[in-house]
Amino acid sequence: MSKRHEGHFKGSDQNELFYQTWTPDNPRGVVVITHGLAEHSECYHPLAKVLSEDGWQVFAWDMRGHGRSEGKRGFVMGLANFIDDMDRFLDQVMKQSGVKPAHLVMFGHSLGGLTTIRYLQTHQRPYAALALSSPGLGLSIAVPKFKEMLANVAIKWMPTLTLHNEIKYTDLTHDEQMIKSYQTDNLRHDKISPGLFLSMVENFKEAAAAVESIRQPVLMQLCGDDRLVSTAAAREFFEHLPNKKSQLEIYPESFHEIYNDFERDKAIADLKKFINPYAGA
Repeated sequence: MSKRHEGHFKGSDQNELFYQTWTPDNPRGVVVITHGLAEHSECYHPLAKVLSEDGWQVFAWDMRGHGRSEGKRGFVMGLANFIDDMDRFLDQVMKQSGVKPAHLVMFGHSLGGLTTIRYLQTHQRPYAALALSSPGLGLSIAVPKFKEMLANVAIKWMPTLTLHNEIKYTDLTHDEQMIKSYQTDNLRHDKISPGLFLSMVENFKEAAAAVESIRQPVLMQLCGDDRLVSTAAAREFFEHLPNKKSQLEIYPESFHEIYNDFERDKAIADLKKFINPYAGA
């Protein structure tokens, strides 16, 4: 049986950021979960519970401007803010868990996938493996042209402005019960800042250019119909990964949030199988 713990750590500019852990009696390793745009760590409670029952200590955090962390909802100057905060969070993870890098698995969904990729490409933090769920490596969602123009103006004159992020809950999952839960979840939001949008676009290019620096095994899990991020860009990224132990799994009946759709059991089983070799005794 695992024990759940809540805590806070200081982000790169001293923001108070929230995290939570699920810890089994004798952890075999650590999984670090980074959520996507507009969601938060509690969205991964079901996954964390399953992994902790399998012997993994799970750490999940709320990025600034999300969930129970400080910051204006949806606002950052750029992806670099999340990357710097992740470095602080991993310091907390290592201090609290004492995990060896050989048993440390990184997990990122959507924007959290892009953030994790860019962190690992720009920092020397050792880790065992990387799991990506519908990673944000390009966009498939239609962004109105006037919003693109507004973002380029606002980044100079109104950098703290936030705009609607164009995410529809019905594009996330087929599960009606999940959609209803999103509608009543007051920790979710529907915002994005110009700085985050523009830096995401720039980091799509940076991530692709540095793909070969992701040298550890990668599990990439993609849905059959992603209306938010580009499946083609993710596949292209996967094709250039250097580690031959990397795996690509497709869930044809799922939307963007694979772990909250009807193929969730297979997604979880595939993740457990992939990370099991990196668990300790």
